[in-house]
Parts: sequence; structure tokens; C-alpha cells
Amino acid sequence: MTRLFVSLGRTAGVRPQDLVGAIAGESPLRGKDVGAIEISDRFSLVDVPHTAADDVISALRDTSIKGRRVTVRRERRRAR
Repeated sequence: MTRLFVSLGRTAGVRPQDLVGAIAGESPLRGKDVGAIEISDRFSLVDVPHTAADDVISALRDTSIKGRRVTVRRERRRAR
């Protein structure tokens, strides 16, 4: 799994189902393919299969979640 950084979090009203829905709706992944989700106040971390990470990043680059544009990239820090 690869952990992705999503630039929206709890203060934007983001819920796990919003992230799963955006990923499943815009990328080739299904909802059950999405792994762990952590939502902080200002950002979220989502685990996706390593082989699909670039597809998810590309797909979410042109979409919005909760009416807001998002930045999606590979997480820079190592997973705990």
C-alpha cells in the first residue's frame, strides 16, 4: 500500500466515505480497494494499492471533494 496525502480534512467537513467515494468514482479502484484512512483537522491520509497510486493522484487532480479542489500526492513521511 502507498499512503497518499489529501489536502482536505475535518475542518472542511471531509468524512471517510467522501474520500472513498471520490477515489472510487474518479479512478479505476473500487471502494473496497481503499485501505486505512486518517483524517486530521487540515489534511487526510489514505492508503491505496501501490500499483494504483499514480492513477488515483491523476484522477483526483481534476476533481473536487466537498466542493473544494484538492491537492493529492504521495505522503512524504514514512507510515507509522
